[in-house]
Amino acid sequence: MSRQSGISIITLLLLVVSFAAGVAYLLVGAGPNVQGQLNAQKTAQLVAQAQLIVHRITKCATDYPEADNGSTVHKAYPLGADALVSTLTCPITGNPNLWSGVDGVYPPVPIEGFGDWKYTKATIVGAATSISISITASQPTVYAAALTQAASKMGTPKPARVAASTLTVDIIQ
Repeated sequence: MSRQSGISIITLLLLVVSFAAGVAYLLVGAGPNVQGQLNAQKTAQLVAQAQLIVHRITKCATDYPEADNGSTVHKAYPLGADALVSTLTCPITGNPNLWSGVDGVYPPVPIEGFGDWKYTKATIVGAATSISISITASQPTVYAAALTQAASKMGTPKPARVAASTLTVDIIQ
């Protein structure tokens, strides 16, 4: 009787099956984790940028309380309906851009997968005016969770809401 030396076919098959099962587990297991990390990153970017923009717009009104944008209410705030946030100017002589960089602050870098931030100052029912900023996801199904989480993190009472693929943050309502 001779004794067989080396690795048997059955052992090789068991190793290949074990290896394939491990790779499959890693690939399937990584999917939700990667998506969760992506949502957390996008949420953090949305919240940080929204807070910076709200601060800059409010700073304009605080620094120049005597400004006049030609409207009847909230005169010290920039005037605009669906204006790009990056183009906003304070309503004073010389129209200083909110993002001139003179004080070291530039407009936020666009978030991948989202459009530009928009500023809206709209008159609603009578003389009341609402001022808000909004951003729209280019892939609503991919970023739906990030939009919802960002809206929930914007403070109390909830100054933010999500409709379809757009996050809107109220500055004055």
